[in-house]
Amino acid sequence: MYSDEIANALRTRHVQTQIARVVSFDEQAQLVAARDEMSRFGFDHAPVTRGGDICGFVCHSDLAIAAGSLRDQVRPLAASRLIAGDTPLVALMDALTRAAFLFVVEGTHIGGVVTPSDLNKQPGRTYFYMLVAALEMNLAERARAFFPRQDVALALLSDGRRDGIQQRLESEARDDVLSDTVAAMDLADLLMLVEKTDELRSAFGAYSRNRWANEVSKPVINLRHDVMHTVRTLANDAPSSLKRLTALDELLRGLLAAEEHPDTSGQ
Repeated sequence: MYSDEIANALRTRHVQTQIARVVSFDEQAQLVAARDEMSRFGFDHAPVTRGGDICGFVCHSDLAIAAGSLRDQVRPLAASRLIAGDTPLVALMDALTRAAFLFVVEGTHIGGVVTPSDLNKQPGRTYFYMLVAALEMNLAERARAFFPRQDVALALLSDGRRDGIQQRLESEARDDVLSDTVAAMDLADLLMLVEKTDELRSAFGAYSRNRWANEVSKPVINLRHDVMHTVRTLANDAPSSLKRLTALDELLRGLLAAEEHPDTSGQ
């Protein structure tokens, strides 16, 4: 399954923050100084070391007391806080729903840390871009199979969209680029074709036109904008952000896993 290939293409090590770049503290460090440094850099968690080795971590929210060392505030390095660097991103997202700060293990040592906001890095964006691109190709294949006459599909779109597609086709013809009508459609056009075609829509599940528009088209198009434009934030450490990405990952992989083209075809 193509979605499984995408799910395994990028791993946790690709989005981690290398341990050498992470602010950490010896367990003997003064609590006030650690709290201030974490505040200055915007860190919610930080590794704690003992004799140079990581022995646990502290949470900024635990450091409200005024004085003393970090020793009594250290949370242990439990197995639930460890994840292998080879773990696929889809499994990483699931793990982050249970613990929003994880140490990344490479062999016998800790190579880095990872939090939900690390999914905002280029590898995280690439992962979701590949899923969206795979869906776009899937929709195009289904449209070609269902509409032997692609002018019928074109007629389902708005006047503005039809004009834009015709201009694109004319431009490609002038450049001697061999293309068909469906190839000139973008993701929004293909999603609209499915929305307006009961047989195509039913291949993906029990979607009404309204549900398809609101539960598929809008979130998928917004996700595409998020991954393509780096000025937009794809992920942050808020639980709602990870919940959104996890739901989108499940949605996209579910759509890609839907049955192949329906037997009926358009005119």
